[in-house]
Amino acid sequence: MLVILVLLCAGVAQTSPGHSVLVGLGLTQTPSGYTELSFTSPDGLQQFVASEQAPVTVSFAIHNVSGSSKSYQWSVVALHNGSNVGSSSGNLSVAAQGHASATTNVQVTCPSGRIQMVLKLADPAESLNFWVACPATAGTAKKGSAK
Repeated sequence: MLVILVLLCAGVAQTSPGHSVLVGLGLTQTPSGYTELSFTSPDGLQQFVASEQAPVTVSFAIHNVSGSSKSYQWSVVALHNGSNVGSSSGNLSVAAQGHASATTNVQVTCPSGRIQMVLKLADPAESLNFWVACPATAGTAKKGSAK
């Protein structure tokens, strides 16, 4: 009889009303949600810019794995040797258990070497980054001898 009662309670606990009763009694917690941040097409990330002043396109997706909709504040910052050389920001609302994506063009100044593109969420604090090569400039090209 005790085994049947335990099995019956376990079965009821698996239902939505049963789970609500367990949460109400403090015997279980609603699992906390989380956020997934990703580049929409990692293989398609821009690898270089053609000129010193150029846009860098960044496409990303947010997956809200929680029980309520959320508004995410995002930013993309371009860094050259630690200095900010371009940025873009905005907000993206994502439904509970939903996905949303955005694309932004960041106007950057890329004088030499490379720049780091950093995609950030404010809350939760998450970030991703990738590198973009700057164009070769006349000042960095090898000098030949005049004939």
